Amino acid sequence: MPKYIIISLVLAVIVFSVIRLAIKSSTHHFVCSECGKSFQVNFFKFFFTAHSPGGYCGVTCPECGKHNMLQAIKGKE
Repeated sequence: MPKYIIISLVLAVIVFSVIRLAIKSSTHHFVCSECGKSFQVNFFKFFFTAHSPGGYCGVTCPECGKHNMLQAIKGKE
């Protein structure tokens, strides 16, 4: 298989992943397990945070400052 096809496929996967994260960051929110506050994070925080296969993200609550692995919930806050 030629190198340009492999490079194109890798770039397509990267672009798809970035677009998917951009959409998810604007359509999902988190609920803090400590204080119960509902909040959204911007795209850059969402992009550079730890993600688990189960849909959990390592985010920090803006209200209480607690850092937790929280599940993204569909819908805006």
